[in-house]
Amino acid sequence: MFYKSTKKPSRVPAASTSVSGVGLPAWAYAKPDPMAHAATPQAPADNPADLLTRAEVARYLRVSDRTVSRLIRTGKLPAARIGRAVRIRQSDLLDMLNGKLSISAGLGICRE
Repeated sequence: MFYKSTKKPSRVPAASTSVSGVGLPAWAYAKPDPMAHAATPQAPADNPADLLTRAEVARYLRVSDRTVSRLIRTGKLPAARIGRAVRIRQSDLLDMLNGKLSISAGLGICRE
């Protein structure tokens, strides 16, 4: 035996309803201070637009991806591996093109 409810369901999601009547401690209602956990100011991160993929470098140089991989493997073009992705700084690419020597361990024999 099923009875139909006469109350209409609310269109407001449950997560957006307030919990003020629950009786939580006062610290639960306090807004967190964003700088509370920051012990020292951090230096700004490098500009993410400065990092290029192998494909972007290949397109810029008008060569194949394999040529870019070969430059990285031989240490002529410094690169960093982030997970499975390889990223090259734009400044390192321009330094290589200008003939400036750069110290890089490269990626060794890592293949993609």
